Amino acid sequence: MLGDANASPADLFFMIPSCVPATPLEIGGAAVTADDMKKYVGNPRVLGLGEMMNVPGVLNKDPEVIAKLALFRHIDGHAPQVTGDALCRYCACGISTDHECVSADEAREKIKRGMRILLREGDAAKNVAALTPAVTAETASRCAFATDDRHADSLLDEGSIDNCIRQAMKAGMSLETALRLATLSAADIMGLSDRGLIAPGRIADFCVLEDSAEFRVADVYKNGIKFVSSHTNAQCPDVSFPPFIIPSLSKEDLNLPDGNLKTIEVFPGELITDAVPGTKDADGVNKVICIDRYRGKKFGVAQVLGLGLRKGAVASSIGHDAHNIIAAGADDDDLLSAVSAVARAEGGMAVCIDGKMTILPLPAGGLMTCEPYEEVSEKLRALNNEVEKTGAVGHVFIQLSFLGLTVIPHLKITPRGLFDGDAFTDTGILW
Repeated sequence: MLGDANASPADLFFMIPSCVPATPLEIGGAAVTADDMKKYVGNPRVLGLGEMMNVPGVLNKDPEVIAKLALFRHIDGHAPQVTGDALCRYCACGISTDHECVSADEAREKIKRGMRILLREGDAAKNVAALTPAVTAETASRCAFATDDRHADSLLDEGSIDNCIRQAMKAGMSLETALRLATLSAADIMGLSDRGLIAPGRIADFCVLEDSAEFRVADVYKNGIKFVSSHTNAQCPDVSFPPFIIPSLSKEDLNLPDGNLKTIEVFPGELITDAVPGTKDADGVNKVICIDRYRGKKFGVAQVLGLGLRKGAVASSIGHDAHNIIAAGADDDDLLSAVSAVARAEGGMAVCIDGKMTILPLPAGGLMTCEPYEEVSEKLRALNNEVEKTGAVGHVFIQLSFLGLTVIPHLKITPRGLFDGDAFTDTGILW
C-alpha cells in the first residue's frame, strides 16, 4: 500500500494499525507487535498510530500496548462510551482523537479532556447529525469529519467527506464551519501543517464548488494544477494470502440450547449493540455464526435481533478486526451455503435465498478486489438487490462485519462464542 501510494496523484497517508488482533483473546491471521512497527517510524507517509481500541490494555498499562504508544507522537483513539476517570487515564497516555462518539454530550466531554473529535458518517454508523451540536465556534478547530467503513457504491452514490458536509449542514452546521472541519481542522489535527487552507507556503490543493445551494465539487486542483481524472486498471499485487480453512459444519452445529439466551441486539445507524434476553424461537431473531477461517477449528453460534432477515442468509469475510467469516440468517441451509460460498471464493460477500447464491468475491485477503470501483459498485448493487429480498436492514453487511468487533460494547460474537464488551471477557450464551 505504501508503494502504491507513491504512484497516486493524491497524497495518501497511513496510520499503523495498533490492535492486530483487537484484543489478546482474538483469533486472527497475524499479530502486529511494537517491534514490527518500528520500521515505519519516520516514514513520511505514516502519520502515526491508528485507533487504539484496546482500552483495557491502555488503562492497565499492558507493556506491549505502552510500547506501541511510545513509538508515535500522533495516536488515534477508539473509546466508545469511555468517560470520567477512565477517559482521563486514556487521554493521559497521549491518545488525541476519537471517532466513536454517538452523542453530543460524549463529544463535549472528550473535547474538554483535550481530545479531537472526528464526526463519523459511515454506512452503518451515522453520527454526524447527533454530534453537530457539539461543534461551535470555540470547538470547530478540534473537530473534523471521518467516513469510517463506507462501501464503494455509497462512496460513488453519496460521496465521502463531501457527504459529511451535506449531512452536517442538514443538521444545522453552517457551510463555513463544515468546510473548516473538512479542510483546515482535519489538516491541523493530523499534523499536516503544509496544507488545509490557501495561503503562502501551503500546498495548493483545493476544489472549486458548483454555484448551487448544496455543496458540490465542480473541479479539483492538485499542486495548483487542475486535475483531470484518468482510469487505469489496478493490478493485484503478487502477495500470498492465507488460505481459507473452515471446519466442516452441519445443521446440528447451529443448534442453540433451550432457555433464555443472551441475544445481540443491533440498532440502525449504530455500531454499539445491546445484550437482551430471548428464546431461540423469539420473533425477529436470526442465527449468527463466527468461524475461524485461518485454522478450521473453532466457531461460535448465537442469535441476533435487529438484522431483520425473514428468509435466506448473508455471509462475509469482512469481520472486524480478525476478519473471520461471519454470517447471519433465517434459514440454516442457506446459512451454511453462504458460509461455504465465501470460503470457496477465498473471501467475499454472499447472500443465499432458497439455495440461490449471489456473491461478490474479495480475493485479496478476503477484504479487497482489484476490479474498478464502477464494476464493484454495480456488483454491490446486484448483491444488495438480493439482500432486500431477505428483508434485512439496510447496509446489513456493514452491520454484520461489526458483530465480531469485541472492542465496541456491549455483546459480540467470536469463534469462541459470545463476548461481553463491558466485562471484556468471553461469556456463556444462557442468560
